[in-house]
Amino acid sequence: MIPDDIRASIAAITDDSVRDVPNVLIRDVPPDDLETIRAAAAARGTSLQTYLKEALHSQARYLRRQEALARAAGRLRARPDVPEAERRAVLDAIDAAHAQRAEDLADRSTR
Repeated sequence: MIPDDIRASIAAITDDSVRDVPNVLIRDVPPDDLETIRAAAAARGTSLQTYLKEALHSQARYLRRQEALARAAGRLRARPDVPEAERRAVLDAIDAAHAQRAEDLADRSTR
């Protein structure tokens, strides 16, 4: 039994949004895989839970980006292709801008 004053303190410092986050349980993880992931977490100086949470978050971001790209590709399929001359002109302008930026940065670093 937790005393009322401690329970009140815990409630005061507990973020409501954390309580609303679901938990995930992964069963039957091969021991070699788990050890590799534990070692990676330790090398990063983080807990296994934090490492896995970041990995899941990264995967979710990747999936959301893939969905957005698929939607964009679907919209673009309905449009006519950009003429090759226009496409090449845009790519050349981008290359020129990159080259100019590289020169500007090189000049700045030699001063």
